Amino acid sequence: AVIMTSNPPLLYWQPATLTVIHAVKEIRAQGTAVCYTIDAGPNVHVICPKINADYISAQLNQIHGVQKVLTAHPGGPARCIMDGDESITSKSSI
Repeated sequence: AVIMTSNPPLLYWQPATLTVIHAVKEIRAQGTAVCYTIDAGPNVHVICPKINADYISAQLNQIHGVQKVLTAHPGGPARCIMDGDESITSKSSI
């Protein structure tokens, strides 16, 4: 909202951005567990249980203007890296 009220206002959303938002709301209204979040850009982040991911991805891929649906999964549990033990950019930590 802040970027929309700046001077000059910025709006990165595209028509497909709103179409995806409305589609997610409709899918949820039909009883499928799903929600969305969005940052300043045009990308909508859709969150759902793994069991619903394929169905929701297929629905979103049908929307004109959607270029690509990416699926991501939660990372592992948090862990502590002590100084000198491991670089956070080493191959073993990625």
